Amino acid sequence: MKRAGRARRFAIRDLCPPDTLIIDVGADHGHVAHALGGIATERMPQRSGRTDVDWVIADGLLPFRDVPCAVIAGMGAETIVRILDNGPRPSVAILHAQDDPPKLRRMLATRGWRIDAEALAPEARRYAEVLRVVPGDEPSSGFTLEFGPRLLADGHPLLHDHLQQLCGHYGRIAKQTKGSATDAHSLAMARLAFLQKKLTDMGVDTQDS
Repeated sequence: MKRAGRARRFAIRDLCPPDTLIIDVGADHGHVAHALGGIATERMPQRSGRTDVDWVIADGLLPFRDVPCAVIAGMGAETIVRILDNGPRPSVAILHAQDDPPKLRRMLATRGWRIDAEALAPEARRYAEVLRVVPGDEPSSGFTLEFGPRLLADGHPLLHDHLQQLCGHYGRIAKQTKGSATDAHSLAMARLAFLQKKLTDMGVDTQDS
């Protein structure tokens, strides 16, 4: 997990099931594994991390026969899904894609994962989206799936700010692609409209979004 902020570590910790063995994949310094009393893994043996956690040299989850709970965070969506695909399949997985959370959710839904819970954590002037998934069929689809079915349904103290930040992000993409990239512009506009509708339903003025 690369340079995980404290708030994200807390969000990951809170989504992990209690009294369960945790495998922290790509643990970097091992802070999450330490907080959870879990096992930290890294691919390269030349690691410098915490000395008060158990380390395993591993490519993803491959060395393990059984994985009660895996933490895979601070990586790209495709890397996370590759690790899950290569198995063994965790009973529960706590995930954070640093590059494309909507893509991660779409890919998980096509591979038999259901989003069980979600959380937000402030990080680098935006909000890290942390997912807890379990094997099963994901009932949501479309933009509801992309932007977090559990976040949107259950609410979160940071949800308003998160959606407003996303509105600004997709608003900028829409302006940058207008007249030059039709497909990208249309997608940004559709996402922006969806997010603004969600904010309006929450009673938030979106005129400046």
